[in-house]
Amino acid sequence: MIQIIKYKCCGNAFAACHEPDCYTDKDWLKSLRKYVSQGATVEMIQPGQLQFKKCECKKQPASEEINLFNLENKTS
Repeated sequence: MIQIIKYKCCGNAFAACHEPDCYTDKDWLKSLRKYVSQGATVEMIQPGQLQFKKCECKKQPASEEINLFNLENKTS
């Protein structure tokens, strides 16, 4: 199984971690907590069903989109 994180507004997946690493990887768990606190949702899916997409919701300004590459700067 694969654990995915989805945008709260449009439901598109933007991050994933393979089981069992999703339960033990400290960096993943730290990111997961942060995104869930921002309203993102978490699901488990079968391998082969994963499809990453950018946020398609017009309600969320691009400056507020969750950015995996800028996580370190925002968690300090």
